[in-house]
Amino acid sequence: MLKAITFDFWQTLYADSEQNWQKRQAIRIKLCHIYLNNHGYTCALDNVGFGLEEAYNLVMTLWHQHQGVSVKRCMRRFAEALEIGLRDADLDALIACLGAAFLESPPVMIPHVKPVLARLSEKYPLGIISDSALTPGSFVRKLMARDGILHYFKTFTFSDETDYTKPEVVQFETTLAELNADPSAAVHIGDIFRTDIVGAKNAGMKAIRFTGFNKGDGDDTLSDAVVDDYRKLEVAITQLSK
Repeated sequence: MLKAITFDFWQTLYADSEQNWQKRQAIRIKLCHIYLNNHGYTCALDNVGFGLEEAYNLVMTLWHQHQGVSVKRCMRRFAEALEIGLRDADLDALIACLGAAFLESPPVMIPHVKPVLARLSEKYPLGIISDSALTPGSFVRKLMARDGILHYFKTFTFSDETDYTKPEVVQFETTLAELNADPSAAVHIGDIFRTDIVGAKNAGMKAIRFTGFNKGDGDDTLSDAVVDDYRKLEVAITQLSK
């Protein structure tokens, strides 16, 4: 019988498109450029864009190595690329710029998520296990609060707040410990085979691959179920609970 459920965030609870990411990146560049030039750092707009690309490259390189990285470390890489010295207060302010860009151009909650979470949270403790890039987990929480779903979750594991990313087992074990659930009595729902499905199964959990937005590589050899619509999720969970 299942005792807990964990969810991925990106492309599982919220859908993000390349077009929306590009819009968000443009806002990031603009806000960071304004901040730097208003605080005594003379930086061309293109250079700010290059610095953010370097910051993003760092997080993605480490992601493929299954290593988490704080957004502050990414912004230190940003400063190195621009060859400027930034104080901690500047780094924090730039991170706030990244968060503001995320909230201005956010991913969109996938259809039917909210009522399903409301019902599931009455039966199970819920958690988030999400790999971050240049969006701090703290701002993901703000978006979820704004959309009225934050309170459905008991715990949050964001890679920018830990030293690991999925599929590292510790990401799942830490979350389940906070939910007071054994892996064998828990299921993880996510869209990426190599991170969500492999990580959950290696941790001893059941795994459901969500294909409603990201079809992925179609490798479902380890998935206990595949769901493309949240209206089908509760049935899949009930079947896994038997």
